[in-house]
Amino acid sequence: MILKIVKFYDNINTVMRKHIDWFNEEEQFRDLGLTWMAHGNQGSFLETHASYNKKQNWLYGSPDVEQAYEKACKAGIPKYWRYHADNIVYNMNSDGFRSPEFDTVDWKNSYIIIGCSHIQGIGTTYENTIGEMISRKLNAPVINLGVGGISNEVIYNNLLKQITTYGKAKGYFIMWTYPNRYVDMGNYYTQENNKPFWARGDMVPGLTSPKKYTHEFLNQIMYRRNIIWHSTKMLLQGTPVSFIWEPHCWAVEDCGDTLIPIPFPEGRDFTSHNTLTGIPWHKQPDEYKKWYLNEICARDIMRYDWKTGPHGSHWGPTVNSKVAEHFTSNLK
Repeated sequence: MILKIVKFYDNINTVMRKHIDWFNEEEQFRDLGLTWMAHGNQGSFLETHASYNKKQNWLYGSPDVEQAYEKACKAGIPKYWRYHADNIVYNMNSDGFRSPEFDTVDWKNSYIIIGCSHIQGIGTTYENTIGEMISRKLNAPVINLGVGGISNEVIYNNLLKQITTYGKAKGYFIMWTYPNRYVDMGNYYTQENNKPFWARGDMVPGLTSPKKYTHEFLNQIMYRRNIIWHSTKMLLQGTPVSFIWEPHCWAVEDCGDTLIPIPFPEGRDFTSHNTLTGIPWHKQPDEYKKWYLNEICARDIMRYDWKTGPHGSHWGPTVNSKVAEHFTSNLK
């Protein structure tokens, strides 16, 4: 792990890092407290990661990096794609979140939105993130605690960390992430002159070996999710809160029943390109392609093909807007 860090960064904290001997030192560490599990501390040291307290046009450790963007452009994304011109800035605070510095927040009069990369807003301008759309609807600050690639355990950890550090906020919007993600707390480190912290690792289906996802392992994940879900409801009892079970929560209107249908533009008789009865991407009119690329997709399109269209991105402005509407209309 240290070699991986050295590969990407020149200025590495060389202070002695101490692993805990849990068999002989457990009594000294029974209350480990809670540390932020933020963007950049996956297998890395919090104080050295490039994203912390920085403004960046590309977000290291996410799919939205310049090399992927250039590859998609070379594949022939049309000139009307908004991200040929639109600029994205990731303004990360010193704790690694796309939020203002936490000591400047009026927590009692602010809402919290928490979840994975869809909430963080990967590939999306800050004003088009779900949290900022909710903020405009409620005319109140919404603090973004979204982190890319995390599990429901990390969401729960950061919820507890926020409450224990700053007290309950005015209300909460929680999008639970994909249920089969798992956080692997590989090491707990102590360092001289620095706070101890967990070196977070994430197990994500598709990126982690499928051999690890045994039946017994998935049973444990679902059991922990159940405990987290009920604990959160108890913890936030009496506080305004809105939940979405997982990011598989929306679809374009002709793609079947779903929690949040995304309508086609008013007055447009479109048919989705990704249904069995739809029109293939390369036979779609430019009007449809322009709408889909600019409103349904974020900038981080992983692959573009002239025949089949865009593949694998986060959510564009229209999706985020409909998710924000669902969150606010279900705030209880």
